[in-house]
Amino acid sequence: MNVLDKQKSAHSINLGRFAALAFCRADILLQVSQDLSIKFCTGPAQAFFGKQDAELIGLNFLDIIHADDRSIVKDIFTIKSRDARVDDLMVRAATHMNAAAEIAISGYRVPDFDNDYFLAIKIAPKQTVPIGRKPEDRDTESGVLSNDAFVDAATQRVRSYEAAGGKPKVSMINIGDLSEAGIQAGSAQEAEVLKAIGHTLSQQSLGGDTAGRIDDENFSIVHGDDVDAIGLSEKISNALSVAAPQAKSLVPKIATVDAKAGGMDDKQLAKAMLYSLQEFTKHDGELPEGDLNSILEKKMEENVKDVERFKKICADGSFDLVYMPVASLKDGHFHHFEALTRFHEAAGESPFQLITLAEEVGIIPTFDLAVAERSILTIEAAKNTGPFTPIAINVSGHSISDPHFCSDLKKLLTERFGNEDHLSLEITESAEITDLEGVNEAIQQFRRIGFKVALDDFGAGAASFDYLNSFDVDTVKFDGPVVKRAVSTKKGKAFLASMATLCHEIEVETIAEMVEDLALAEFLGNCGIELGQGWHFGKPMPTEEAFPGIELNLKKPGGDAEFFEGQSLMERISSGNL
Repeated sequence: MNVLDKQKSAHSINLGRFAALAFCRADILLQVSQDLSIKFCTGPAQAFFGKQDAELIGLNFLDIIHADDRSIVKDIFTIKSRDARVDDLMVRAATHMNAAAEIAISGYRVPDFDNDYFLAIKIAPKQTVPIGRKPEDRDTESGVLSNDAFVDAATQRVRSYEAAGGKPKVSMINIGDLSEAGIQAGSAQEAEVLKAIGHTLSQQSLGGDTAGRIDDENFSIVHGDDVDAIGLSEKISNALSVAAPQAKSLVPKIATVDAKAGGMDDKQLAKAMLYSLQEFTKHDGELPEGDLNSILEKKMEENVKDVERFKKICADGSFDLVYMPVASLKDGHFHHFEALTRFHEAAGESPFQLITLAEEVGIIPTFDLAVAERSILTIEAAKNTGPFTPIAINVSGHSISDPHFCSDLKKLLTERFGNEDHLSLEITESAEITDLEGVNEAIQQFRRIGFKVALDDFGAGAASFDYLNSFDVDTVKFDGPVVKRAVSTKKGKAFLASMATLCHEIEVETIAEMVEDLALAEFLGNCGIELGQGWHFGKPMPTEEAFPGIELNLKKPGGDAEFFEGQSLMERISSGNL
């Protein structure tokens, strides 16, 4: 063998080695030009895409990506950086079986080959990915993602875009109260305005589908650094002026943060995103300085302080209960009171955020027991003074899922209380319930000993119908925003009436929240709802107004209760035995 032949042989061996090494990491190797056309392909393309290697040559790389992911792939591959790398970009590929399979794309641009991308594709083994988004993932009015779906999608896009060398950002947008611009709720014009906002935000977002609606007035998008607040504001204003000329008075308020993932994992990144959205809505369109990472750090520091504060509230009993009436829609007579919480050190502040945090860190059962104890004290003091209106107490989804909590509450109700006509339970949906069978058994424990159980916040999420199907309860309470939407549209009225009919057929009592006036009360009564709660019947009132003439001795909340083995509930909390 001459020298030239030896060189050719060595070259061939080296090429073989490089190919073998490449396939240690990849299933398919591609060379893709700057305009995203495929110039080279090797690997089991036939089995996966239904095309031979040669048939893929000349096709656009986006053609082998699932339609729902093409926009984000295009965004990433057109990042301005000429030497951008792609590291494990997780997207869905369009297979020849009309399915969507997850793949990981890695690679980089090679200057010596016209800045083409050299890509390695790894196919996830036996893993398919749902095609498209579920209907409940979208806000029906604006067409953008709902809050929870947005946080999930935004987390994935930030991670992918940053991995490809981009600089992702998150912008929060406050549109303001549309009614102040003369746009009537539920009108055709409002529908056009919300669609225009959603379309504009989606166009500016990464992948054309990373925009979300936080609440009625607030939206958010993930975008690249080529989108700035001024330009975004102008585009939104233009869309508003076309959909509703009088909406020129609405000036969007926009806050933008760098969305660098840094050392955060996906769960931390999602939390940082969620905290940022909460801060934006809480502080009227303002955000603390810094990127998502610093916002998360600041929030975690605040959470530690709030957890200690919450534990102290439970231990000291430094909270009050106020009582909001629930009345008959037929005659207006009070049916029962719902016990609501007010914290001493936060006069006028809603306890929702603190209670939500307590659910997240797993200490809400402590507080739910403390509320039950306080309610029982009120009943004991009031039931012998004259006519008595029963009390309903809230029990978190976290608490009812906790066997220890259920055991303690059952003991409290049976050994100390024993009068089931005076108290009932409302299971709140603020925490998602996963063990449906176990929770239903817990609910039946209380129903078997005579206590009625209601499902609160009904209709607020897709899980409501699973809960109604899985839980045997006595009552459902329709969520306030569901009631508001029902009164504004013909479809909403039909939905509410049909749900009321279903509840009657399965012998479940119905309550509607946010009943603000007589007209709404009559509307809900015509829909078949039996009870109502809202300012039309009365605002939350302190104990002395709800139960006149009673005195509560709260110095020793547990009294002489023996079911806690000689300790009151508050003493158990203080000593850490709960």
